[in-house]
Amino acid sequence: MFVGITIKENEKNFYITKKIPELVIKRGAFPLMLPGYNSEFYVKEISEILSGLILAGGGDVDPALYGEKNTKSKEINRQRDLFEIKLIKSMYVLRKPVLAICRGMQVLNVAFGGTLYQHIEGHFQKEPKDMTTHRIFLRKNTMLYDIIGKDSMDVNSFHHQAVKDIAPMFRVSGVSEDGIVEAMEHTEHPFFIGVQFHPEYMHEKEPFKRLFDAFIEVLR
Repeated sequence: MFVGITIKENEKNFYITKKIPELVIKRGAFPLMLPGYNSEFYVKEISEILSGLILAGGGDVDPALYGEKNTKSKEINRQRDLFEIKLIKSMYVLRKPVLAICRGMQVLNVAFGGTLYQHIEGHFQKEPKDMTTHRIFLRKNTMLYDIIGKDSMDVNSFHHQAVKDIAPMFRVSGVSEDGIVEAMEHTEHPFFIGVQFHPEYMHEKEPFKRLFDAFIEVLR
């Protein structure tokens, strides 16, 4: 089983936290790092090879892709945006699982017609990444609720943007105490889940472990 993982880049290097490839390997799958090349051939071939996809964190999505001017967005990489949007749609058509993390959830929303808040306050913690700092509430009758097994959980938080208008055919599966969308999922796909927090930094702890275990189980 090959799990694609999107990665960040600058002018010279590609990079990603080691946590995501490590958690994939520990669960018996093989991670493939995916540079953001906006090529139809590349997207088609990668989609066919992959068993599933993890959309990792990174810079902000280009606001032009959801019909807005840039007011607060930063670290934009339009080529990565376009690549990931094409890849998301290809994985959807092939009915393959996608787990979208932080920026990943935001680009997932934009890919299907949703919009974003370009800046919010109070959601970028100073504490270490493996420390939870606020509570979110999960909605019953959602896939995420069934996976986690309870109606609330404490999470970490490292984002200044958030889902605004949720894309058609998606539903909100988790919200923060101040009403920010913390999780979303497609209503007609076996596993198309986005989370705004970073579960990879706590993937060996409950309930975060359940999320990655469920993702890998779907691949099998």
